[in-house]
Amino acid sequence: MGLFQIHVVTDGQKAAQELAEVVRKVAQAGADAVQLRYKAAPALELYRLAEQLLPVLDGTSTRLLINDRVDVALAVGAHGVHLAAKSLPVDRVRALLPAPMVVGRSVHSLEEALEAQRSGADYVTFGHVFTTRSKPGVPPRGPDDLRRIVESVDIPVLAIGGITPNNAAEAARTGCAGVAVIGAVMGHANPGAALSALARALEASGAAPAHPFRWPAS
Repeated sequence: MGLFQIHVVTDGQKAAQELAEVVRKVAQAGADAVQLRYKAAPALELYRLAEQLLPVLDGTSTRLLINDRVDVALAVGAHGVHLAAKSLPVDRVRALLPAPMVVGRSVHSLEEALEAQRSGADYVTFGHVFTTRSKPGVPPRGPDDLRRIVESVDIPVLAIGGITPNNAAEAARTGCAGVAVIGAVMGHANPGAALSALARALEASGAAPAHPFRWPAS
């Protein structure tokens, strides 16, 4: 949809029908990816959710990523998997997935970012960059730390944590490849409008990604 990626991470709370409607709206608004994250869901439930979302995304440019569950990503034919700190090692996952599927990794330090790059991650998300309700009492790492990560790796870095239209430009000016958001879109009464507002803020920053996010050809 523009220079910067916007990945929408599900909040793990919405039932299938409501989730599908939100995903439909953000896909129509031009989200680059939806990351299906339901930490407590068993594999079969996550698989069925993913099965319901793929037809919603059909005909759009929005990709489906699965959080943590490599087996579900493979079984449903998702576009990739996003790994957390407690997920399987990046290099082992990379060896299991066919080339068109991407492997992302959440990182919280420069050391973790460098290790993810060495292990074959296609991109990383770093945060939390700004204050967020999902991390009460935990100080944000801030744009300066985000910039340090961006300048130290050669793969795309997405900013996550407290990203809103009011601070998205500040994040963009670090050279990050885009943002990953949960509450700013999933918790909004109009998810499509919320995503469009984020996109406008990123593009209005006057910045460009240091390492642009490029999806592999399928």
